[in-house]
Amino acid sequence: MNHGVATSPDMTSSESPELDDLDIKAFTQLPKAGVLAIGFTATGCGPCKLMKPVLATLATEYTGRARIVAIDVDREPLVAQQYDVRSMPTLVLLRDGREVGRIVGRRSRTFVAGVLDRAIAGDVAIAAP
Repeated sequence: MNHGVATSPDMTSSESPELDDLDIKAFTQLPKAGVLAIGFTATGCGPCKLMKPVLATLATEYTGRARIVAIDVDREPLVAQQYDVRSMPTLVLLRDGREVGRIVGRRSRTFVAGVLDRAIAGDVAIAAP
């Protein structure tokens, strides 16, 4: 099932991410170190479907520098609640397990790449207009 961008918990940084939704078990096993972008999606969400190829491209481009995963809020509502996600798509950026920013709504590849670059560089207060 290819609905989002995900990485397997045992994936090394040299492998390309696979397109799939994460389940809660795989999500809880992801390493906390480094930059993690969590894309929250919903099955019937049109903008989510438009963000899928953007996140897939970035997941490949950022292999080894950041992980990009997808969580379907219809399947995992408690994870969405944990991160206070109320709109889809929402991209929550974590560095070393702490939230450093979020993007709500559909954005371009260039915009999301810029936000990822800021998170990797150490920015801790990333807000999307």
